[in-house]
Amino acid sequence: MKAAILVDEINAVSQLHALGIEGIRPWKKFFEAIHNVLKRDYGQCNVDYHMYGAIPPKHVDKQRYFNRKRFFSALDKDGIKVHKGLCHQSNGSLEEKGVDVMLSLDLYEFSLKHYDLLFVFSGDGDIVPAVERAQKNGAKVVAILSEKQPAKFMKRVVDGVVPLEGVIDLIDEQYVVRRSNTPKTTFKKESVC
Repeated sequence: MKAAILVDEINAVSQLHALGIEGIRPWKKFFEAIHNVLKRDYGQCNVDYHMYGAIPPKHVDKQRYFNRKRFFSALDKDGIKVHKGLCHQSNGSLEEKGVDVMLSLDLYEFSLKHYDLLFVFSGDGDIVPAVERAQKNGAKVVAILSEKQPAKFMKRVVDGVVPLEGVIDLIDEQYVVRRSNTPKTTFKKESVC
């Protein structure tokens, strides 16, 4: 069985922030948690790790450029394949471009290469057509979504949803970076005795 985990960085970080989490360091711990869910629910298989993000041009923001290069280099060293989109400056702010397209193309391409399972950490409705095409090619597509994330179009088409809160529970707390001014919360369901 072949599988891939695809993470849309901006969408993922947005969902994490809504939970009071700044990030996961290192990100490999997040991928390993999903890999464990995959093994538990679907059995042993080969899994590729993919992260989709963007880097601002060096001449626009030198510090952010070098920080992002360092971040992507660390991902690469951890065996996570990095897919870089573009940053476009518009009205004084940077906008990420091409990331959803790359993720969508990979969903479709992996389905053509007979990947059985595709885990997608994104609630972006723009990738729904790619999800549907991957499914038509025989791939099972599972979304990783926070229970706070509406993502109604994504939830409607995927073959399953793994709650982000449950994934966070699988990651040792030392790797979960909490946002400042946010109290630590646990997402584990407490049993009532």
